[in-house]
Amino acid sequence: MIPATIKKTIGISILLFTFYFLLSTPSIQAQVSTGLSAIPPRLEVDVKPDSTITQVIKVRNESSEVKTIKVTLRDFVVNDNKGTPTFLDENSDTENNRWAASAWIQVSPTSLTLKPGEMKSLTLTVLPPANALPGGHYAAVVYSPDSFASLDTTGASVKTNVGTLVYVTIPGDINQKASVQSFTAPKFSEFGPIDFKATVKNSSDIHIQPKGAITVKNWFGREIDKLQLTEINIFPYTTRDFANTLNKKWLFGRYRANFEAYYGTAGGLIAATLFFWVIPWRLIILIVAAIAIIVTLIIISKNKPKKFKTDSSTEVAELEKELEVLKKKYKDQ
Repeated sequence: MIPATIKKTIGISILLFTFYFLLSTPSIQAQVSTGLSAIPPRLEVDVKPDSTITQVIKVRNESSEVKTIKVTLRDFVVNDNKGTPTFLDENSDTENNRWAASAWIQVSPTSLTLKPGEMKSLTLTVLPPANALPGGHYAAVVYSPDSFASLDTTGASVKTNVGTLVYVTIPGDINQKASVQSFTAPKFSEFGPIDFKATVKNSSDIHIQPKGAITVKNWFGREIDKLQLTEINIFPYTTRDFANTLNKKWLFGRYRANFEAYYGTAGGLIAATLFFWVIPWRLIILIVAAIAIIVTLIIISKNKPKKFKTDSSTEVAELEKELEVLKKKYKDQ
């Protein structure tokens, strides 16, 4: 029997845990979304220096509350190999930022109010200067709800934003160069699947989107699979990782994997090759042991009847001799 005091303590603990869970769940959900959708999430425009291009973008209120939104323009950069945009400070130096485009962009209106489920359009105009450098330039149209903020790990209030990333391409003599920084897979495996990882470095003055595949061939040169690469953007002077998996369990021998992708407007090609082995050695040992046992049993089964036959023949011969002796004895009598 459980004492009453222990039962009471367990009951209070469960009640407090449930109460804490119910209180914490809504706050977590509130921190992961602003309730807004940017349409489109990414916009690519080509515009010549000292000219103008106008596009229409939209924002929609996905929540059940009325939202008043402030619209701002921010430059951003990508510093990791996952393509995560990092917004620069509104007061950052855009003149010395080779990739900045926010100073060239105008958006109207700069504030708006959205009812639940309502969507409104905004006009975006790109006006690059005459001395705009050929290549890629980047900015973001950011929608900031006035009443929405989340807490960071220090407990400080942090605005959570959603917006449209704007990729501006200025035509001209654009440097386009990329390379495969690494291409790896396990050199030896017992079974599949086999995981491939490739890292591509973009040394261009513009973002690229490599398109290609990893082709896997066996030791007879026969293609066993072709793994398409995910089409993702790689920002200038950054790297991105590509992950693919050969989803085959039963493999045997030496295999060759070729990474090939095309990028840019000039048809650039990047490639890399690796070799790997797949040997199910424990299964092979088991099969060899089983075969050895079977062969041994066959040999034993074949030899045993012969030995029995020889022994029987000898006994019969001895009995015949004894019988002859007895016949001769009784005949003499």
